[in-house]
Amino acid sequence: MEFLKLNLTEELVAILVEEKGLTIEDAFSVLYRSQTYARLSDPHTQLYIQSAGYIYSMLEEELLNKK
Repeated sequence: MEFLKLNLTEELVAILVEEKGLTIEDAFSVLYRSQTYARLSDPHTQLYIQSAGYIYSMLEEELLNKK
């Protein structure tokens, strides 16, 4: 599970950098402070078996709702 989470974290950060124009540091900060990442880190949700695109859509929705 940890390996999958780390790979997804890398992919999500890369997407945030590309899509939102964030620095790598800011992208990590946004991701680590999100509810989406909290769900990804919870083994009971099994979110780590989903694609980065699917998880990013959840993160994007969360970020839109925070504004």
